[in-house]
Amino acid sequence: MKIMTINAEMLASMFLQGTYELYHHKEIVDALNVFPVPDGDTGTNMSLTMNSAVEGLKKGSFQSVDEVAKLVSRGSLMGARGNSGVILSQIFRGFSKGCKDLETLDSIQFCNALKHAADTAYSAVLKPVEGTILTIIRKIAEKAMEYAVEEVPIDELIQVLIKRGEETLEETPEYLEVLKQAGVVDAGGKGLIYIFKGFDNALQGKGYKEVPEKETAHAAAKPAQAVMQTEDIQFAYCTEFIIEGNAIDGTALKQYIETLGDSMVFVQDEELVKVHVHTNNPGLALEAALKQGELKKVKIENMKDQHHSIIDEPSAEYTENTASIAEERPHDEKYGFIAVSMGDGFSNIFEDLGIHGIITGGQTMNPSTEDFLNEIEKCPSEAIFLFPNNSNIIMAANQAKAISKKNVFVIPTKTMPQCITAMLAFDHDVEAENNMTQMTESLEFVKTIQVTYAVRDTSIGGMAIEKDDYLAVADGTIKSVGKDRDDVLMEAIEKTMDSTTEILSIYYGSDISEAMAKEVGEMIEAKFPQLEIEVYEGAQPIYYFVLALE
Repeated sequence: MKIMTINAEMLASMFLQGTYELYHHKEIVDALNVFPVPDGDTGTNMSLTMNSAVEGLKKGSFQSVDEVAKLVSRGSLMGARGNSGVILSQIFRGFSKGCKDLETLDSIQFCNALKHAADTAYSAVLKPVEGTILTIIRKIAEKAMEYAVEEVPIDELIQVLIKRGEETLEETPEYLEVLKQAGVVDAGGKGLIYIFKGFDNALQGKGYKEVPEKETAHAAAKPAQAVMQTEDIQFAYCTEFIIEGNAIDGTALKQYIETLGDSMVFVQDEELVKVHVHTNNPGLALEAALKQGELKKVKIENMKDQHHSIIDEPSAEYTENTASIAEERPHDEKYGFIAVSMGDGFSNIFEDLGIHGIITGGQTMNPSTEDFLNEIEKCPSEAIFLFPNNSNIIMAANQAKAISKKNVFVIPTKTMPQCITAMLAFDHDVEAENNMTQMTESLEFVKTIQVTYAVRDTSIGGMAIEKDDYLAVADGTIKSVGKDRDDVLMEAIEKTMDSTTEILSIYYGSDISEAMAKEVGEMIEAKFPQLEIEVYEGAQPIYYFVLALE
């Protein structure tokens, strides 16, 4: 039986089947990650985005395709995760434009809606890259427009469009050399093909029944304080200050302040030193600083009092998806900060630096646009800075900024060490736009190395990689591969550092003990004695070590 018209019920079924088809094949899409590291999440991100897109379709009947398309567009916009999810939401936004005021869709209208989908997705991306999901939707739309002259059976048209999409998908390695080297096709494009196959299933009257409820979970917006008790705070005073002077002996000052507490961050340039330390003797730290130069912007806060006020609220209760404690946290009236964190150690560091909103996420669980919006709404500050801390999350953060009516700034941080550097560059006394500029510019001064393992055999950049090999990735480039983790780490440092590198911070992961991390620090210091080595608990999953070179 030929289908000449899509009504609201059929369009809803198509989107539902697209969601189910993708869900049942998301591991295949995840496995297409170019880098063979255990954070391939394109399929997961697209699946979660789709599930958000169709959530509203499960709650009733609809009178028009316009109504269905609007619900899908809005749901995907709010639930978009990762770059692929954000682009997918823009595809559906464009498709919704093509359905405006329509009760049903014939094949010509369906083709025009696909053209709107491709055009909207392209216009939403600042620098469109061919060989990605954008190319797949564009080629599908171009093929569709060949059929936009007279009505044809839509069930037959879908199969033609899927064939064109699959052909384009196989061509993606010709667009992108990195795909060719890795021997894979584009993951986002593969995910889109599964969605279209779900459309076909609906038109054929077959397919899956549902997506498990657990697939709907949001990234948790977790307050950093919830991971510790007040009595665990060994050093009570969070002490921050800037020293200005022409002859500051940074090495001597750093060595002395290290003896006063922990969680020290020490950054020095030609005439300024910025210090952050947790100590029970802030006066001693300030006295030592005064011997070096003039003090600027001194801030001392009692962390035990702060922690009591946040954690000990009688009604405050933290659950997996709701961080009501965060609503009780004191905020700066002028500036607020929200960051994505992967690991309780990093969350604690971010909180120490003054970041009010912590969204638990990152690799393997990218937060959605709605996760950002929820945290933005909780923040009463006049200006709010977002730190995505992952290249795959920046688009979702920007989409939240575009939706929110608040004064939001996205600092394009791709790693958690970049977030730390940006916060150290923040100046409370300058305007938000100037802070945006100087924090963004500061990202150039930190290089990040992440050490993990390979999940499959491949070859990238002339390096043969075998499953379970150790990998060191520096700012998006694989620097070292091998069977010995320490050798891989050391080689990556040597290839990444330059003559300006002075400080190397080690953030050890959840699988690494403090003693082991200190041994690694000593090993690095022995080989690179010119570097100042600092060791912190990051507690991040997936990555054994995250290193920051400054």
